[in-house]
Amino acid sequence: MTQELSQPAPTGRMSRIRGLATGFGALHVLHTAMNLGFSLLQLLVLARLLDQPRYAEIVFLTAVGFYIQPADQAIGRANYMALRPAAAGMAGAARGAVVWFLAGQACLLLLLSFAVPLWFGTDDPVRYLGNALFLFGCLFTNYWSFDLQSTAWAADLGRRFAFVSILRRFAFLLALGLFWLTGDFLLYGMATTVVIVFFMAVVLRAARRAPVLAAGPANPARTGFLAYWKQFWASLAFALSELLVLNSPYAVLTALFGVGPVLVVFDSVMKVARLAMAGTRTLAEIFLPRISRHLIDGERVEAQRGLWRVTLLCAAATAVPAGAVLFFSPFVFDLLLGPNNVVPPEAAPAAALIIMVSGFYQPATLFLSYLNARRLVLGVAVFATVGAGAAAAIMLIWRFEPTGLLWVYGGFFAAVSGFALLQSRRIEPWEAERQA
Repeated sequence: MTQELSQPAPTGRMSRIRGLATGFGALHVLHTAMNLGFSLLQLLVLARLLDQPRYAEIVFLTAVGFYIQPADQAIGRANYMALRPAAAGMAGAARGAVVWFLAGQACLLLLLSFAVPLWFGTDDPVRYLGNALFLFGCLFTNYWSFDLQSTAWAADLGRRFAFVSILRRFAFLLALGLFWLTGDFLLYGMATTVVIVFFMAVVLRAARRAPVLAAGPANPARTGFLAYWKQFWASLAFALSELLVLNSPYAVLTALFGVGPVLVVFDSVMKVARLAMAGTRTLAEIFLPRISRHLIDGERVEAQRGLWRVTLLCAAATAVPAGAVLFFSPFVFDLLLGPNNVVPPEAAPAAALIIMVSGFYQPATLFLSYLNARRLVLGVAVFATVGAGAAAAIMLIWRFEPTGLLWVYGGFFAAVSGFALLQSRRIEPWEAERQA
């Protein structure tokens, strides 16, 4: 009898385990891991199948995506703030403004996809179209990851969006395999374009059925549009500070040395740093709800303890790739870039510093941007702007070799990250920030 009564317990435990394994958190982590894997594989394939001039063009086009990304981040965050109250049962959803901004950004990205590659000329139509479709993939990957993902989270579609994103990434892997087998870059661009359009249609169909997106007028009222516009600009200010910190050297180095080896050196180091930051961002996002609950409940001490624990966890995780670059730099970059590896061995310490600093920068800025600390974020943005100007001036005046340029950037990156950490210690309970 005792055994019979205890039999349902394993079933209950298994049900909970299955629920955790298929819940939003697990799917989100899996999708992030797949993104990291795909980014690494695409780097390996592109570096081996493209010659150096063409690979440098791809680095430039990828950087264009970095510079457009702040607008995607701002729209996504503004969408979340506009829609989330209604999803939680409160009035005031700005559905019309959300729809208009999403559509407008999509049109802008489509235009840029075919306009920017004109920089390299149209004498070779196949080369031009391949570049255009590659840029289309970069820009609409940002659109998926920021504009659409934040909107889906606001509409309580996070689990479904994560599942569709996993299927989408599998499709991208198949397209990359096609490129590896054929070596046809245009065919690769056509395949990724089909994947993007198909899964965009899938997500938009699901979004139309979400109550928060299905209700309300399609055309925003003037007051609703102005409220959304203010949210957008507040989000954009923070996103632009991230742009300055992570991407301003691309413009400076291109102006100094053109699209060539020096740009590739910096981009190669930042590729490793971005891979590390993708992982640490996921760690921070997992703990974000708990820390925000402490702040909402006025438990500042508990929130600060959680923040520092997560920051140390992120730093420990980043120490692994930083150590690998410090001690095995030629092997790491040969593995990543193959014949396109132009990173000098003497640049290893500076590259390791940049990667290690990213482990502090990512959690500090994420918590500042999501824990209702508007004034503190503004302080970081001002500091980053001044610091970026100083770093750019040093690069322009002294014209260091690649290793020296990495040290200059590493110092700037460390200064901004340290300042962001100091600002994060000043985060106050949510109610206190609202009243300020």
